[in-house]
Amino acid sequence: MRVLTIAVDNQVLRFGVPLFLLALIFIFVLINHRTLPILWKSTSFKYFIFLLFTLMCSIGVAYLNHLPLMASISALLKFLLMGGFFVLGFILSLYGKHKIALFLVASTILCHLLAGFFGYFFGIGQVISDVLRPTGIAGKVNILANLALFTCMFYGARAFYEDKNKLALFSIAFFALVMIFMSGTLKNVISLVGAIGVYALLGSKRKFLTISLIIFFVLPMLVALAIYTPIGDRIMEAFVAGIDMDVEEGEKLESSLQWRILHWKLLLDDWYSRFAILGAGFGQVGNMNALKTPSGVGFQAHSDWVQFWVELGPVIFVLFIWGHVKMLMPLYRQSRAGNSLALGLFFAFVSQVIAMLAGPVYFSVSFFYYFWLLFGIVSANEIMANSAETTDESADIKFK
Repeated sequence: MRVLTIAVDNQVLRFGVPLFLLALIFIFVLINHRTLPILWKSTSFKYFIFLLFTLMCSIGVAYLNHLPLMASISALLKFLLMGGFFVLGFILSLYGKHKIALFLVASTILCHLLAGFFGYFFGIGQVISDVLRPTGIAGKVNILANLALFTCMFYGARAFYEDKNKLALFSIAFFALVMIFMSGTLKNVISLVGAIGVYALLGSKRKFLTISLIIFFVLPMLVALAIYTPIGDRIMEAFVAGIDMDVEEGEKLESSLQWRILHWKLLLDDWYSRFAILGAGFGQVGNMNALKTPSGVGFQAHSDWVQFWVELGPVIFVLFIWGHVKMLMPLYRQSRAGNSLALGLFFAFVSQVIAMLAGPVYFSVSFFYYFWLLFGIVSANEIMANSAETTDESADIKFK
């Protein structure tokens, strides 16, 4: 329900519904003696717990820096909720309900994309620099664009790899591709190209065929979409404006790229002068000395990489990245072993990581809900497959 009402922003829907779901998951895990031991076999879950304690330490840093703790607690709650969706996906897969979950993922994603597409032609969206950009039921351009990017890679990579349902997978991926360009979000186009390149080199079974298709079909299609959608105007805007940071207070910035780089510079200056070792504290970027709204509220960093660097500092940031790498290694191994669901999810993750360089993606719908739910499904599938192999080996030994 929450993924379809993301545009409605109130405390009940933002925290109440997810917390209620998290409580139900926690109670189920406690009363079901089968679930917890199997969940604890998951390497990914163990490293999630490691990351949780790492971020709790960073909240202690925020306290020592005399910054508002509620900002850190709110950010930690979001991270805990992502773990809840991982456990939910894990449980659904454990009890053979993963196909229902995959159907709900596909159907809710299509609801977002269809609402964005048809709403655009009825004038529903955000007007940015005199250009209408679709929002659909997501409420914001970036949320819809991030979801379209995730969808394009998740279904597109699987379409190249799976033998069944190719037409359906390609259709969803192409529709998502169109929505990326209609959104006019430059970082998502760059992220898509980068993720496609990584897939061609690392994920494709037929590298020569895949690279040939990318060169002679995908790239011309991307150029055509750039010409006939708002993204072409965004590219020209960024090219003409450049990245000049020599601006006076109150002066209008010529592009969102210029705004971002100025904001990052101010954040990094504040980090270096006050929080160079351990950072400001998890969730504290809005309380740092950088660009703010007229009412004095600090902006998010609009780059998850910059945000985590200034919040965590180099020491905790290294632990944060290391924990994510270790947590995602099982997913990468499954993708290399030929698991198509893991393959699609891994390269969807790659696209999101690239987009995090220039946008707030880590807590966006595509990553916050969909990635972690699917990650839980894939993790449970791996453990059940390993258990089945162990059982077969034991049976063979007894038979011999």
